Amino acid sequence: MDPQQENIGLGQYLKNILKQGLQVFKNPLKLLPTMAVGFVWMVIGVLSSLLKPFPWPLQFLSFLSYAEGGLFGGFFGAVGGIVGKVVVAVFINSAILPLFEKKPPFVGVAGGVKGMFTSMSKDAASGVAPLLCGLGLALLFYTFMNINQRWQNSMVGIVSLVLLLQAMGNKSSFVMGFIFSAARTFTKGKVPTFLSVTRFLTGMTLGFTLAVGLSLVGLHWCFWLAWIFLFLSLVLGLLMMLLKKQQPAVATAPPPYYSQR
Repeated sequence: MDPQQENIGLGQYLKNILKQGLQVFKNPLKLLPTMAVGFVWMVIGVLSSLLKPFPWPLQFLSFLSYAEGGLFGGFFGAVGGIVGKVVVAVFINSAILPLFEKKPPFVGVAGGVKGMFTSMSKDAASGVAPLLCGLGLALLFYTFMNINQRWQNSMVGIVSLVLLLQAMGNKSSFVMGFIFSAARTFTKGKVPTFLSVTRFLTGMTLGFTLAVGLSLVGLHWCFWLAWIFLFLSLVLGLLMMLLKKQQPAVATAPPPYYSQR
């Protein structure tokens, strides 16, 4: 995480991110990827309402672009689709904008994969709760962004897990900064360890992977599985807290008395 942002709260962190995001308007060429994908969304959205049945090639293009995200599910489906399209736009910009600066895209993904496996091998017992929490939240987020869990809209899960891997491999990423600043704001200065955050993001990566797999095979189980994983995370988290509270008492207990003859 960026040392300059280690001690700021969530509000100030989001203000800083917004200022950085507005810098893109100083170079209009950097808006071209977003404008291009927006045009594809509009065309596919119109054609999907006119062509019945929807041709297979256009369905595949819809899958690749997440064009039909938000077109189903009423109000909540629309809001989730907007959020999902922001995620997809961020992914596309992450793939293309670095090329303007002659840099490779998705720097940190390989490090994220390595960090994911490294976190799984350390402190396994205490790391189960954040892992399950991340897994459950990912399933909920996926359901929100793909409310009917159609395979045509499952690309939002794929790009989400790639962005999470990139975030894990880059300590100064938006996701890392957001989690630490949010934790600092809502816990009055207390922040989780980097290992716990990595384990949580690992769980989210696994959750999006599971969600995409379920959509591809036609099983709409994400919403209900999410609550199961979150419940298990809560139970295990409380259990670990109780065990940690008992450890000092055991360590400081006086030794047993042995009578000497």
